[in-house]
Amino acid sequence: MKHEYTKQGICIWCLKGKEKGKTFKNQPHTISRKIGNTPVGFDICDECNTYFGTIGRTDLFTVSPEVALIETYGVLQFLSNAVLDSSLKLKSRFFQYHLSTSAVQPKGDYELKPKFLKNFTRQFKRGIYEVFLQEYHRCTQNGLDQRFDHIRSFARADLGDLPLYFLEEKDAPQMEAADTTSSLSFPENALLLLDEFGFYSLRLMGRVFFLEVTPKAKGGKETYFRKEHHAWHKKGSLLSKLVKLELITDLDFTLRSTATDQGF
Repeated sequence: MKHEYTKQGICIWCLKGKEKGKTFKNQPHTISRKIGNTPVGFDICDECNTYFGTIGRTDLFTVSPEVALIETYGVLQFLSNAVLDSSLKLKSRFFQYHLSTSAVQPKGDYELKPKFLKNFTRQFKRGIYEVFLQEYHRCTQNGLDQRFDHIRSFARADLGDLPLYFLEEKDAPQMEAADTTSSLSFPENALLLLDEFGFYSLRLMGRVFFLEVTPKAKGGKETYFRKEHHAWHKKGSLLSKLVKLELITDLDFTLRSTATDQGF
């Protein structure tokens, strides 16, 4: 009998179990293997597991939450490594590198499509929240908590919207050129902040992101970011520019900024 990847027996996304015909036979990688990590989770039914990597067809473009994550990872990895090797070429379905401006921009066909960047950004944000809940459940087994229902609605059902903030790279502690590793952790202090303020900060693809993961975040935003400002100041960062992600290119898809950070 094939091993099943389940502990609670209920999918953290659709909240259904075997009694509803759900199966849990396929390995649910909580972070895509194409981003360099292979953590395997549980309580993610085969249907929901397939959904996040399935390309959804619209009249605008073709992409999925996981594809948006992988594409963005590829761009950031290129910008980081091209500092050391100028012969590298950007391999991307949606983006191209312009040598004259040292910037990554949508390829011509996509640049002309209405609302391409806005919709790509939405898929990217859904992918980030997908990773959060799957990793949170893998580490704590508490992903079924109803506090995360709005994440299920946004990431799985594509309903509503959730904000995503990031620490602008020039203000972050310096990173190595090839540092695009992805990791989530849930130490006691992070869980306490999540419970108190509804926020979770994660380092993904060499960037620091801030997620509103419970309804408490709406009322505790200013206090939380003041605490984060103090914490990052101790790490050598002024945290002077905390940005709400509106378009994926807000992440500064330029080689010049990366080269400056590396002292070139």
